[in-house]
Amino acid sequence: MWGRFWDSKGDLDGVYASSPRVLQAVVRHLPSADRRVLEIGAGTGRDTAALRNQGFRAIALDASPASLALIARSHPALAGRGVVGGDALHLPFPDAAFDAVFHQGVLEHFGNPAAFLAENFRVTAPGGLLVVDVPQTYHPWTLLKRALIRTDRWFAGWETEFTIGGLERAVRSAGFEIVDAYGDWMVPSLGYRLLREAGKRVSVTLPLHPRGPAALSNVRRGLRDRLLETRAAHYAAHTIGVVARRPEPR
Repeated sequence: MWGRFWDSKGDLDGVYASSPRVLQAVVRHLPSADRRVLEIGAGTGRDTAALRNQGFRAIALDASPASLALIARSHPALAGRGVVGGDALHLPFPDAAFDAVFHQGVLEHFGNPAAFLAENFRVTAPGGLLVVDVPQTYHPWTLLKRALIRTDRWFAGWETEFTIGGLERAVRSAGFEIVDAYGDWMVPSLGYRLLREAGKRVSVTLPLHPRGPAALSNVRRGLRDRLLETRAAHYAAHTIGVVARRPEPR
């Protein structure tokens, strides 16, 4: 399924960027650059490439050959040791290989998320960082997606979702200590994305993001960011994330 999805993209121009809060969390909580970082389920490889540009020794891992080919085309600097094909449940790396591990839109695809998080724990060095970003249970897009899954019309097959409390419990159960949590909105909005998809059906291609006055966009962004500083907003966010650490030996 993911092979067909990534083959259909061709390049990154038609793919929405992921939440910037994922990278912000990695950079903010690592003590310095030149750290070993693994992105699992890298997809486009954008975030791994961004970390490489900042001096991190980042590696993109994905199970889909089509994703790996897209990464190689879009980010030539990652070619070679920066891109690895592999199974997320059996990562091709030794124990404690990375100072940070992160993934977004990945955990929800596992029927047994505990097994996946246990493998995250294995390859994270003691004191190392884990950032997990997933769909939030109560967002309208998640509810719509659930309906598509139940009627067998969702391209990615089965998946689940998390509340912020449920995600924290899952990560804590894997042996990590919670450091921080965050949420993020869908940008552009769900309404615009649905309008854009409807346009494609009648051969009308709208831009990835709606065009409008920059000042208005800045005001809206500021209001959204302030709302996300509250815990309650995590139950309205499109995606949520948890930042955690593998404990040091006592």
